[in-house]
Amino acid sequence: MPTISGLATGIDTDSIVQELLKIRQTRIDVLTAQKKEVTDQQAAFKLIEADIISLRGQATTLSRSLNNVFDARKVTSSNEDALVATATSRAATGVYQVRVNSLAQAHQIASQGFASEDAEITQGTFELKAGSSSSATITIDSTNNTLQGLADSINGAGIGISATIVQDASNPGTPFKLLLTSSKTGVANQITLTNSLGASGGNAVQPTFDFNNPVQAAADSVVQLGTGTGAVTSTSATNTISNLINGVTLNLKQADATKTYSITVTRDTEAATESVQKFVDSYNSLMDEFATQFRYSSENNEAGLLLGNSTAQSLQQSVRESVLGTVAGVNGKANRLSAIGVTVTNDGKLEFDATKLGKVFAGEMPGVTANDVKRLFALDGVSSNGGIEFMLGSSKTAAPANGIQVDITQAAERAAVTATNSIGTSIVIDGTNDTLAAKLDGRTATDITITHGTYTRAELASALEAALNSHEAFSGRIASVGLAGDKLTIQSDAYGSVSQVAMTGGTAAAALGFSGAETSTGKDVAGTFIIDGQEELATGNGRLLQARSGNANTDGLQIRVSLTTSQVVSGVDGTITITHGVGARLDQTLGKMLDATTGRIKIVNDGFDDKLKALQTAIDRQNDFFDQQEKKLNDQFIALETTISALQTTATYLSAQLAGINGE
Repeated sequence: MPTISGLATGIDTDSIVQELLKIRQTRIDVLTAQKKEVTDQQAAFKLIEADIISLRGQATTLSRSLNNVFDARKVTSSNEDALVATATSRAATGVYQVRVNSLAQAHQIASQGFASEDAEITQGTFELKAGSSSSATITIDSTNNTLQGLADSINGAGIGISATIVQDASNPGTPFKLLLTSSKTGVANQITLTNSLGASGGNAVQPTFDFNNPVQAAADSVVQLGTGTGAVTSTSATNTISNLINGVTLNLKQADATKTYSITVTRDTEAATESVQKFVDSYNSLMDEFATQFRYSSENNEAGLLLGNSTAQSLQQSVRESVLGTVAGVNGKANRLSAIGVTVTNDGKLEFDATKLGKVFAGEMPGVTANDVKRLFALDGVSSNGGIEFMLGSSKTAAPANGIQVDITQAAERAAVTATNSIGTSIVIDGTNDTLAAKLDGRTATDITITHGTYTRAELASALEAALNSHEAFSGRIASVGLAGDKLTIQSDAYGSVSQVAMTGGTAAAALGFSGAETSTGKDVAGTFIIDGQEELATGNGRLLQARSGNANTDGLQIRVSLTTSQVVSGVDGTITITHGVGARLDQTLGKMLDATTGRIKIVNDGFDDKLKALQTAIDRQNDFFDQQEKKLNDQFIALETTISALQTTATYLSAQLAGINGE
């Protein structure tokens, strides 16, 4: 900015302007100090917010309806070299005696010996498959008519069979053999082939495979539960058994029918205790942060940044009320945290005596069970009807005093078909009538193969069931085959609209009594929830009925309905009583605080942002105003200097003129 620094007047105009404008910096310093104070308060509030988020994470863990930490299981095996086990929360605690009679094996067959890997083989076609998976036809011509060429062609077909060349030292002249291995274990996944290669002639040899003497026979695993006369046996195509003990999966490593192993399933008390301790620690961390921000020291007149902040104080109070109150609707002996050893200290924090919780798990607290501990923390529900099971809820699921009534209007149904035609008492399945085309639960298979043989009706039903359930296209789907008089029936094990059975053709259709027009689709459960006379909508998916998102009371609620059509009544079928344990109650409270749209924390942070924005705007305006004032003052002084300079010039001129006159 131009100045003339008092050249005419002798006045230090720069200093005068700066002194006159010192008030500018004073006002801006006040605003800047206010901005820093708000920034520091917001940072302090962010620390509280971070602790609230952490505490909510711990509360959510304890509040889960499904896979709750108090339902967690620990499982051990007496010999993990032979048998390894895992368990879900559905597994019943106890000790199970298990014998591994045999392991599942993949089918392996080998060809006769050849002199080399590049030995010439005859040309033609070679069709093979594993179990009921799709088959492939390998064409052998002049481009691949060697033992290695056949192996490469099989490996490139992608049909679940691997081919490799091995050397048999017992046949030194012709040690090279082609080994075929099914990619899947189990009897149902045996290799079958149709060898249409030409007969041996000249240097070319037709590969043949000895099915009567396999390198490794296909085998299912066999496991026995118990050692008494009532022992239960389970077989599987794999070495993973998940249908023997509910909730327990057995991974088989070694087989020895003479040895018995112990599988011990216990409640994972360590995980539960650790989760409670983490909850207590997280709560105490939040209370410490509140104490830091609310502190006041009269000795040195220091105060926390949020002292007197009513919103922060109300957040602390809400957290305390959610944690320290009793839980309605649960066992009166376990309706507060002190029942499991969590007490309040003089400074308002929590203290956890883990030995008391351990006594509950050990059954040493009369009238209090491990399930009571779960309900003390979790969001839980109890149904008045055994055919209606509470599955889960969310922080948005309410706990009405009169419960949530359930009105089922449609029971879930499975797809099922009955053959159009009857079948005889003896049915022959051979190469002319051994394939079937069908749909099961949205999957389609056109090459379902039934093992050749002569069957009674019941035997044929079992053979058809095995063929359906072992087909690769139906992996993960299960069908049950039975008889309705002299007609075959097929039913999907799935419920709802995803359940589908359709018989679409195949050479075996007529022999099985199917016309190709049999089709059926299941039905989803349907119903509504009723709270104090007000109906809330729900959506069915199989047997699961889930409340619509946005429902005032039932948002997040999901139930499982196993009622049959004949068991559904007109009107209310049952009542679900919801309880909010400490974890669920706190999760709900903190969820509302942290809501991205309406939460109190969002409102407070927005308030801080608005204050900071307003203060910055005020600072910017002050700077603009004082910049203009500075320019105005400088302009005025410049004008003054210019005027005085002009007057001085005039005076000099006049003086010179007067001097000239006087000199004359």
